[in-house]
Amino acid sequence: MTWRCTELTSGPEAHAHSYYDIPVFDGAGARVAGWRPPAPDRHPGPEDAVEVGYVDVARPGHWHRVGASRAWSWQQGPLAQWVAGGPRLVWNDREAGRIVARVHDVAAGTTRTLPGQVYAVAPDGRTALSLDLVRLDRLRPGYGYPGGAGPGPRQPSDVGVRAMDMETGESRMVLSLRDVVRLLDGHRGWRDRLRRTRMHYWFNHAKIAPGGARFTVKLRWRRLGGPWSDAQGVSLTCGFDGSDPRLLAPATSHVIWLDDATLYYWRKGGLRLVRDAAAGGEDLGPLAEGLVTDNVHARHLDAGGRHFVFDTPYRKEVALLEWDRQTGASETIARFAGHVPARGPFRCDLHPCPSPDGRRMVVTSLRSGLRQMYLLEREGPAP
Repeated sequence: MTWRCTELTSGPEAHAHSYYDIPVFDGAGARVAGWRPPAPDRHPGPEDAVEVGYVDVARPGHWHRVGASRAWSWQQGPLAQWVAGGPRLVWNDREAGRIVARVHDVAAGTTRTLPGQVYAVAPDGRTALSLDLVRLDRLRPGYGYPGGAGPGPRQPSDVGVRAMDMETGESRMVLSLRDVVRLLDGHRGWRDRLRRTRMHYWFNHAKIAPGGARFTVKLRWRRLGGPWSDAQGVSLTCGFDGSDPRLLAPATSHVIWLDDATLYYWRKGGLRLVRDAAAGGEDLGPLAEGLVTDNVHARHLDAGGRHFVFDTPYRKEVALLEWDRQTGASETIARFAGHVPARGPFRCDLHPCPSPDGRRMVVTSLRSGLRQMYLLEREGPAP
């Protein structure tokens, strides 16, 4: 298959999309949500603002500004995303010292404010899951929002995954940090294995299953002042109402739902497919075995999970590959040079994000010297 690559945005300002697992394409695959990072790169403060907007894929270079944000990170931006395919666009901002969500209706040209932050929105657009992104920044800078004072309690009961009504702004706790730590403590073999004494805990990467009944989230921990690695974490799944929390697997990274029953993720050694089972994640075997040897950002392009794309991050030249799960065939569909630095807080990962029909993808690259979004369009039959 051939993919055509087009520079979707251009200078003199930089542009990026929020993250590889966020719906930055609208339902028709016609508009891409994004933000304008500052240049040169610098660690953001609570008063540093960025623009939020979108680009029509039919009109590359035409940036539509819809608002601003003072709640963003280099790896995930302000989490700007379409609500149930559009025309509403939601992102996080800061107001009176608190993180809030702005909801902009592109058709009506109106913007309203919700009192809580947004991480992931349910497929029907009625509810959003939120995490404590200020705590996240305190414990692992680069993914959350600055502005917090100190690390806070080690395992607070009032911090966790919250569900917020997208109309009223009312929210409730779904899964608290303390509840999950207790779940681990009661799980055979985990207490001694993880050695969690005096650890500080946080949540990251909440992702909702396609049917909206369950979500997955990463619990991570570290000792203040001590080292941190991917091994200090465990992925869980949970009912959207907070019921039936399950341990999925330890030391996972870049977890994605394939369908309502199965997920895939990177774990040391390669990509794995796993079933969400009551007794814990049931391993279903490797994906792209021998081809994927690094912690890639992977996405599937079709509902059955036959065609996958992934990048090769943490390099000066980053490649984008497509893999056919049925035949085992793979090909490099694009290369992006100029990714300096290749690692660290200011790195620029491609974060390939497909459109709902799998015929388009957006990536963010340093190819031109500034972060810019690039559109890849499949030429030929749909996957």
